[in-house]
Amino acid sequence: MKSTNATEAHWDSEWPDEGTVAVPATYLVNWAEVAEVIGIVALRSALAVLVALGHGPVRYSELSRTLHMDNKQLSRVLRRLREAQIVAREVNGVRRPIQVRYHLTPSGQNLMAILAELESWRLPRG
Repeated sequence: MKSTNATEAHWDSEWPDEGTVAVPATYLVNWAEVAEVIGIVALRSALAVLVALGHGPVRYSELSRTLHMDNKQLSRVLRRLREAQIVAREVNGVRRPIQVRYHLTPSGQNLMAILAELESWRLPRG
């Protein structure tokens, strides 16, 4: 997308009759960051993990058992969500065995609110 000024953007298109499309300045955001978040949420099983954590902190073994996920897949999803600071990991090393719990960060809670809004928005079904 090439921007011609602050309120207009040119979209590359296969249709030759399309030209410049006016885009309100309020919609000019960092789309790379939006695409990154969508990519993380679109990971296989990431949405299921987020929904499970939306009810409060959960131990790793509970997540694995509840979601019927193998350890490799669950670890991969949790690692990506932690890297994106959507999920946090809490280790309680005082008790044996060591307990590891995962919970949503404030950013993760905000994301869940956005996903709840997205759930109420639906494409028309024809």
